[in-house]
Amino acid sequence: MPDFVDGDPEAMATYSGQLKAPDLPGSLSRLGNGLNATGLFEGIAMSLLDNAATAEMTAFLTKITEDLVTDSTKVKTIAAGYTAADAASALTLAASSFKVAEKGLSLLKQASSSISQAPKSQNESTEASAADGSQASV
Repeated sequence: MPDFVDGDPEAMATYSGQLKAPDLPGSLSRLGNGLNATGLFEGIAMSLLDNAATAEMTAFLTKITEDLVTDSTKVKTIAAGYTAADAASALTLAASSFKVAEKGLSLLKQASSSISQAPKSQNESTEASAADGSQASV
């Protein structure tokens, strides 16, 4: 038997001979056929099962939604705490940086004033007297 039916009448006949539709369940019987007790029982059981499954799924989804809302609130609270801590740390860091900069400027001023007040060296005094025109006799 070929694996495909493309234009082969013999293959089409063989393939169609193997097809069989399943029997309809009793719950799908037509109104004109009368009452089917098996179908009625199946319909009631499926309805109860559907209601129970719907109630269970609704309870599950409600619990999950409540958990998500609770978790979301907790996370928002924690995030606000971290944001406040970050702001406080940034302010502390800025204040510390300002203090370090202030100390650096103070040290720079001290170094500058000590350099300008340093006594003149021997070389500078001899160079200045040579520039005045006084010469040593030989």
